[in-house]
Amino acid sequence: MDNTKDLKEFWQDILKRMEAEIGPDSVDLWLSPIKPLVIEADTLKLEVPDSMIYKTVKERYESGLIKTALAATGRNFSINYSLSLASSEPKPAPPPAPAAVEASPRVQGTVPDTSFAFNPHYTFETFIEGASNRFAYASAVALTKNPGKSNPFFIYSAPGLGKTHLLHAIANGMLKSNPGARIIYTASENFVNEYIENLQNKTPEAFRNKYRKLDCILLDDIQFLIGKDKSEEEFFYTFNSLFESKKQIVVTSDRPPKELALSQRLVSRFLSGLAVDIKMPDFETRIAILRQKKEIYKFAIPEDVITFIAENVKKNIRELEGCLITVGNYCSNMHLQPTIDIVRDVIKDHMTPGDQDESRISVEAIKTVVAEKYNMDKKDFKSPRKTEAIAFPRQIAMFLACDLTEMSLPEIGDSFNRDHTTVMFARDKIKQMVQTDPYFNELINQLINKIKTVSNSEKQ
Repeated sequence: MDNTKDLKEFWQDILKRMEAEIGPDSVDLWLSPIKPLVIEADTLKLEVPDSMIYKTVKERYESGLIKTALAATGRNFSINYSLSLASSEPKPAPPPAPAAVEASPRVQGTVPDTSFAFNPHYTFETFIEGASNRFAYASAVALTKNPGKSNPFFIYSAPGLGKTHLLHAIANGMLKSNPGARIIYTASENFVNEYIENLQNKTPEAFRNKYRKLDCILLDDIQFLIGKDKSEEEFFYTFNSLFESKKQIVVTSDRPPKELALSQRLVSRFLSGLAVDIKMPDFETRIAILRQKKEIYKFAIPEDVITFIAENVKKNIRELEGCLITVGNYCSNMHLQPTIDIVRDVIKDHMTPGDQDESRISVEAIKTVVAEKYNMDKKDFKSPRKTEAIAFPRQIAMFLACDLTEMSLPEIGDSFNRDHTTVMFARDKIKQMVQTDPYFNELINQLINKIKTVSNSEKQ
């Protein structure tokens, strides 16, 4: 695999496979900044931009990368890292008592060296502000200047719109003002895993001491706590301890507080603070994002192509950036000048008109396909029966209705003779299975393709 193009394709394949294992947010944050250099014998050499990414990838993701590469190629690679020249210049010594803590679980709640705990590229300066996120951005900036005043600070949006960027920007901003601040950024999944690990090691007090003596906790994707009652209860008491001490609490979610199937006492605490949403970026914001990324990646993409991508890719920022990277690499590798005709073909699967067609899918088309798959009568979707043979397909159909239609939760509930909380439970259960079981994910994708076919035939 000496060819540079082959190596890039190999690495992109690895990243796509890793998304199924650790999620697109983790891949975007920790693995995408890495550059594959060369494969020599069975050694994969990677260039990392800074020590923080090296440390995190080495400790948390290296074994997964090796397994994924083995599954993709049949070769058992070892990984060798090098620090990019841009990051190898001498850095000032860290403050004598840094207290930020990285997201990975730690046994017995120890506080590790955290000089590189937060992504240095995720700052307020690199965050593109627009109408869709201005209130969230301004609130986050104000929070770093006066921690504890807006408490808790709850940010919600669809995936890929900048929540994680804001969390790291808050951490970096607070540490800039107070280098000795004790801050933890962690995904809710890591919080749960660390809590379980401390219970197994019979060290729950160490866990509590770690989390309840902070100046700020930044908890990403709170919806992961749904259905994990003991972990939710532990976070509730952690929340109370920090709140009463006037320490800052920042939480993100993929939905508003009222739509979280968590305990009412926790939801009410989220509602007592500042809750802000981030909407889909408007046209001007998308243009600004693409221009920024174009400069970062040094792509020679003309302004009319930038405008075309911004007009047609509207789903989220991550997909917008992905399209720019795809176009830039395609034209560079194929030695082509980027034109709208070329770009239209390259990004056709990401263009918004297809998304609009999806929004017109009917719940009846979903019921038809799911009923056929599970050999059940469509009328059973509204049946009071709760046998596994009926309940599980019904949950799948509810999940697909949430994902493929613009119906509200109560409207979906009515179509299945259920209330909206039952729909929320089904949505979260099936979503978790999709994220953790690749075979089930493939089944859901097959159902979606069949539903689109049925829906299109209904319109003709």
